[in-house]
Amino acid sequence: MDGLKVLVVGRHGAGDETTHELASALAECGTRPVLASGREVLAGAHDTLDPDLLLLHAELTVGEVGFVRDRWRRSGDPPGALLFCGADHVSLEPHLDAGLDYILPPFTPGLVRNRLAGGHERRRLARAVGDLEPSLAALPHERDLRIGRRIQEGFLPAELPCPAGWEVAARFEPAREVSGDFYDGFWMAAGRRAAFLVADVCDKGIGSALFMALMRTLLRHSAQNWWTGALAPFLLPGRQGFLGSPGIGAVPLLAAVRGTNAYLTTNHLSQAYFVTLFFCVADPVTGRILYINGGHNPPILLRAAGGHRLLRATGPAVGLWADAVFTIAAVALAPGDTLFMYTDGVTEARDEAGRMFGLPRLVELLDGMPGAPAEDAVTRVLAEVQAHGGRAPQSDDITMLALRRCP
Repeated sequence: MDGLKVLVVGRHGAGDETTHELASALAECGTRPVLASGREVLAGAHDTLDPDLLLLHAELTVGEVGFVRDRWRRSGDPPGALLFCGADHVSLEPHLDAGLDYILPPFTPGLVRNRLAGGHERRRLARAVGDLEPSLAALPHERDLRIGRRIQEGFLPAELPCPAGWEVAARFEPAREVSGDFYDGFWMAAGRRAAFLVADVCDKGIGSALFMALMRTLLRHSAQNWWTGALAPFLLPGRQGFLGSPGIGAVPLLAAVRGTNAYLTTNHLSQAYFVTLFFCVADPVTGRILYINGGHNPPILLRAAGGHRLLRATGPAVGLWADAVFTIAAVALAPGDTLFMYTDGVTEARDEAGRMFGLPRLVELLDGMPGAPAEDAVTRVLAEVQAHGGRAPQSDDITMLALRRCP
């Protein structure tokens, strides 16, 4: 207790016998008591004092006690508080609902020292619990993060289809908070076509991870089982929805996107989840790629001889409107060309000053490595994005998928 700074707030400072008796006992215990009246404290006369403990006379009103405590509660480590009273203990009753502890006469040095030590220990424990509260409050969130991340990573493919004469490389760098990025790849048309997909579910958290799992399942199942009766209502008549000759893989591609959109807008529209995606089907022999870009960041087609082309949206994000129109477009990869797909975690990565990496910088980076292997492309981009971020926290998943037709 030696050196403890105690502010004793009486009805009239040191003018009443109870306050004087308590102050004397405190001094004998080795503390440094300062006596004040409630009026003085309320007027701010002792605001510069930094007490370790407040002793408040119970005959102060509940409002006065609360105001006095608030004078120091704004500090990072406010002082503890005890009530005291004279022989009439009735004055304590209005304050008990506030949860304040108290000290009763007789105020002998030994009893006061013991009482203050007990109060100090309780305050120390309360402070320790308070320090733990943020960590305890974060536990459910941390658990959700782990669950969401397991869901997300569990639905990423263990391996991607890689046709002869092609290179395929992917990167998934998760952010601290779970979001809804995913990529996928699988064979179609009895091995004659390879399908690839990069998508980004709106929002973050375990909800987006669950929605991502639903989206991935719907798209893959629909593309591989487009001929089933359940998907018949979602197929467009004739050649509507195609640019040019459809070719093998076009119908399942369109069926998957339209069927998934119909399912989401019928069953999950009220949840306000949607997904942007780039879904393509590649002919390994000719290099022709059919694709739907549903409101997604434009993939970059890099020509081996130099130059690039951005594959812009051919429809809106999936899950927004029941009557959304999705159109298939086509592009051809010549030997040595690369198709680079990504999510906005790449272009919107921010440095410590809040500046984004940006699409122009990504294009410039890829233009500077024409004909590079697919693995080199995703590795280099990831390194540049992380270098750009520096010490800034990664706010979104970084997902990339590169297809290269070997020369």
